Amino acid sequence: MKRLARARTLPALLMCCALLMTAAAAVLGVAATASAAGRLGDLTLSQTSGSIHDNPLVPHLSTDAACPEGQGEQVSLTVLKPDDGTPAKLGDASEGGYDTGPVEADMAETIFLFTFATALSNWYGEGPYDGTYELRLECVSILDPNKPEAFFGTNIEVTGDTWALAEAQSTSVELTASPEDHPVRGSEVTFTARVSPATAAGEITLTSERVSGEPVALGTKAAEDGTAVFTTTELPAGVQNITAQFTPADPDAYAASVAALNGYTVDDDAGSPPPTSPPPSGSEPPTEPADLDVADAEGNPLGANPDLAAGQRVTITARGFGADAAVKVSLSDSEAALPDAAANADGTVEGYAFTVPDTLADGDHVLTLTEDTENGHSVAFAFTTGGAADPGPDPSETAGTDGGTSADGGTTAGSTGGEGGAGTSGGAGSGGGGSLASTGTGVAAIGLGSLALTLVGAALVISARRGGLLTFTAPGTAGPAGPAGD
Repeated sequence: MKRLARARTLPALLMCCALLMTAAAAVLGVAATASAAGRLGDLTLSQTSGSIHDNPLVPHLSTDAACPEGQGEQVSLTVLKPDDGTPAKLGDASEGGYDTGPVEADMAETIFLFTFATALSNWYGEGPYDGTYELRLECVSILDPNKPEAFFGTNIEVTGDTWALAEAQSTSVELTASPEDHPVRGSEVTFTARVSPATAAGEITLTSERVSGEPVALGTKAAEDGTAVFTTTELPAGVQNITAQFTPADPDAYAASVAALNGYTVDDDAGSPPPTSPPPSGSEPPTEPADLDVADAEGNPLGANPDLAAGQRVTITARGFGADAAVKVSLSDSEAALPDAAANADGTVEGYAFTVPDTLADGDHVLTLTEDTENGHSVAFAFTTGGAADPGPDPSETAGTDGGTSADGGTTAGSTGGEGGAGTSGGAGSGGGGSLASTGTGVAAIGLGSLALTLVGAALVISARRGGLLTFTAPGTAGPAGPAGD
């Protein structure tokens, strides 16, 4: 009995593996598509209140986006039972084309299966029905009912026999840092963001924005019991604004909010902090985020840490002082005498005119407005002059462009070896503590692996045929004679 030569079996095994991995990639691709479904956006009602006995509940519905492709034949209005999510369909609209643009559904032209009151009665009997209910407009594929769930949503509040749109509960964010200010570049800094109320589910995104620089993402984390903690060593030296943005998981239930630590300063090293101007005698440095608005001479608002030119005039509005308080004004790196300011009855300094001195050197600066009392409130306005970006490190201080060990013993974190080692492919430059979405990455790896195995198998088949080790014969014909004694 003849045995199959090794040259015949190895290519076949490799090609089988390739086919199996390709099939796995296809399955994961389908799963990745399915996992992307869910809430698509907000549902807008043509009226903000009404009766639970109205049929239809509202005459017109609209959305801020389209249904997914292939799920635009029909939309269904559904209400969910709050305690267990049991759905009750109120009616359908079947005009079609809902996947070509934002949905506009005329519910007065369709037949509703139930009134809202009927659904409530089926759930709770005679009531009462007071509470908050989620309305969903679901995108339906008539040809394929197994399409991923996709919907637009909003919440309504029921009181007695009436309903009204539920207003999103306001939230606030408290952002603290440890150390509170002036850490040394490369040292560990911890930022803690706390959302109130703590029951508000969602994500917090932390960013740092430097003078004349693009915002740098420091990470995104889920708020667990209202709290997210970020630890980083990637803050560059200089003055920057640290911002925590809360994005609610359910924007109908909770509103977004933001907090900032403006003028957070990172020292270049332990012995040379960035120059700042001390506050007037008898007052403490600012410990609260700056509460101010700055506009140019034409009245256009300026963003955080703007770049100003010598002789440029801006107007400043700062808040949080005592009523009718006297406010001292000082500028770091300048001996120019600046006029004092005065707060109004609301504790606001309005329209303070500041002109950048012609003799001010290029670099980072801080203009400080401080209430002229012991422990008086202070507001800091950070800006830069000269418009030059921060220089990269001296080539002699780094070991290479792809990371390595710097001259001071630190380790660069990215491909460019920029300031503090925070390069473009790592550290803060890539989003810090964030993580890539899993959808698509595994599929790409499997697809590339299967392609490589297919090419290797094909190459071995060709090589075996050329060496006479592998031949193909038509059915019913004799193959080549094997070696003697085989």
